[in-house]
Amino acid sequence: MPDGRTIGSRISADLPIKFSEQDRLNRSGFAEALANVIQSWRDKPSLVIGLFGDWGSGKSSLKNLVLEFIRLDRENGPQVVEFSPWQVSNQDILSETFFREIGKALRKTAPSEDIVLKRRVARWKMYASVLSISATVARAFRAALPPTDPMGLAIAGIATSAEGVASVARTGSEAVEAEGAADSLSLSELKDEIGEDLKSLDRTILVVIDDIDRLTKEEIRHTLQLVKANADFPNIIYLLLAQKKSVLAALKEIAPDEPDAYLEKIIQVSFDVPVVNRKQLQDFFLNGLNELLTGPQLDKRFSAEHWAAVFPHLFPLFQNLRDLNRFLGTLAFHIQLFLNGDTFEVNPVDLIALEAIRLFEPGVYRKITEAKDILTDLGTTNPWDREKDAETRKQRIQELLSPSSEANKDSIQNILGVVFPPLNLGKGFRIQGRDAEDKWFQQLRVCSYQTFDRYFQFATPEGDVSQADIENLIACMGDLAKLDRIFLQLNERGLLDVMLTRIASLETSVPLDHAATLLASLYQIRFEKREYGLFETSPKDRIASITYWYLQRLPENERLKAMEEVLRYTRGISLAINAVELLAHVFDAGSTAQPFFQEQANRDRLNKAGVEAILRATEPGSEIPTDEILLTVNFWARFDNVSAKAWLNAYLKDRHSVAGYLESIISRAEGTGGSRQFIFVASFEHLFSIEELEAKVDQYLNGELPLHEAGLLRLFRKGVQKRREGKDDPYNVWAQRDGDA
Repeated sequence: MPDGRTIGSRISADLPIKFSEQDRLNRSGFAEALANVIQSWRDKPSLVIGLFGDWGSGKSSLKNLVLEFIRLDRENGPQVVEFSPWQVSNQDILSETFFREIGKALRKTAPSEDIVLKRRVARWKMYASVLSISATVARAFRAALPPTDPMGLAIAGIATSAEGVASVARTGSEAVEAEGAADSLSLSELKDEIGEDLKSLDRTILVVIDDIDRLTKEEIRHTLQLVKANADFPNIIYLLLAQKKSVLAALKEIAPDEPDAYLEKIIQVSFDVPVVNRKQLQDFFLNGLNELLTGPQLDKRFSAEHWAAVFPHLFPLFQNLRDLNRFLGTLAFHIQLFLNGDTFEVNPVDLIALEAIRLFEPGVYRKITEAKDILTDLGTTNPWDREKDAETRKQRIQELLSPSSEANKDSIQNILGVVFPPLNLGKGFRIQGRDAEDKWFQQLRVCSYQTFDRYFQFATPEGDVSQADIENLIACMGDLAKLDRIFLQLNERGLLDVMLTRIASLETSVPLDHAATLLASLYQIRFEKREYGLFETSPKDRIASITYWYLQRLPENERLKAMEEVLRYTRGISLAINAVELLAHVFDAGSTAQPFFQEQANRDRLNKAGVEAILRATEPGSEIPTDEILLTVNFWARFDNVSAKAWLNAYLKDRHSVAGYLESIISRAEGTGGSRQFIFVASFEHLFSIEELEAKVDQYLNGELPLHEAGLLRLFRKGVQKRREGKDDPYNVWAQRDGDA
């Protein structure tokens, strides 16, 4: 599991390596050989070496390895000057910095009190002070090119004006000495003396100029001209690092026909950074992923099969080490974001794929965040709409891919096809409906509409439960008290319905060891009482469905034992009985549906266990919530009508209980004509005659009543009147529209 240090090292992994022990690409041998070439160049004219490579190829890392080998011989090795023109703000300062850095190196070639050293440094400062970069470069190139060369003629003009305005600030005794010498020496004589100074050095000076390709074209030309102008001094070696293509593009503006030849006039020896072969790059990539994807949280989420489908399309996006380092650095950060205690909130393979898309094709990534509907939609099952759906889907996919570069388009399209299977509906993919969605949610795949938003909000979206919440619930399945607290807290957070939806998607993967405890706790949940719309699923029905699909994984005898145990444990009698009615249901002979229990004896045992649970719940001292009375008593009455009626008569002993019972026998239906409320006669006529129920109502619902109870009473009395007038509805119900008087 990556900690803060791992993230820090990965985010900074794009920085060049500094030591050979960090070399994973076996380039130390090349670096040592180049270092030997530089160290062996003694008592000779200046040497300019070019080291070329594309961005991200490891030029700076290779430079550091070369310098590491050079510094092994601190007494005899070159005095190193590292100069980065990219860090200099303008050309004039670039010139000053160049001369100043070499001057610093000269100071280190002898003890500071050495009079020879002082004169050597003074002459160098004077040389720097009387020449601007433009004048120096102009003279050097004017001397190097034939008089008839158009470029030489152009540079000559620059030299004339530049020499007249050259100026560098001079301070201290050495500057005074330099200024005095300037009056008595010509430039040629001064350069000769400096040449003699440098020839007498015991050690060479190595000037390393990196990041040349980061400069503007004009700055690239000036840097090269600066080197060329001072390349005739002995014992100075230049090591220039750049992307050759950028340098040639800059030179093409002044040498359009022969930029390569122009560069050869400046650089005497050139090398290319050793190419990283694809096998090395792949090993580097996989090793980096292995470092990041460690720990039980990620191990249990990682699918080798899914990775095998993604990798062949993912790896072609990476062209060099910089690509890999940038990717591994940001991936380390995002892995930390999705770690939630002992839980990883997303699928690691999908996270890797999306992070690669974000890095290489950010335009496509932005469109993914806006395309949840098509990326998680399993398509229509209506054959009339399939053709239209397929055409719409095709257009949306083309729009999704439109920002991708041509070089990456095939890879990105293939990655999306693996990560988002719904995109393949037009290519033979036929998995539809709940099974696919449940499977993807269990795997925390981004193609699940339940987990999609997590990937792009980098946290559990507001109004959703986290994977840590789900895993904590599963971990507590053996403890009824803990489960009750978890469901209570979820209810307080307003996330109970969401958790039930998530559990429903996990039915086939939730452990079965503590089935009875989980279901007992689910039945004890107290839900806010409200009306549910036509396309909503009530918690009662959702929990019954969870029970069915969850226990279906067990053999029939174990299903029965689990439900008998649940009915012994739970205090949530109404939801438990609702589940019993579902599980004990017998379908018509012509139905293709299979009963939950094939054996009638098992159905009888389940019903008996349900009645026994009701008897325990209705013992003296026990209390059943009002909204659970109707279902509970009606189930009881199917097996023992006398006992059920006696208990209900005893229960209806005050205004509250009578009003609650009236409310429980009222149903609501939504239709084109508005909302209708119904009182089903069948819901109570096996327990009461109309007259008996009316007597209870008259006894307890009278006088001043709260508005809600007054409404119940008015509906009941209107129903009784319609019944007496023979105006029953065809389905034996009493009804009225909302708002009827």
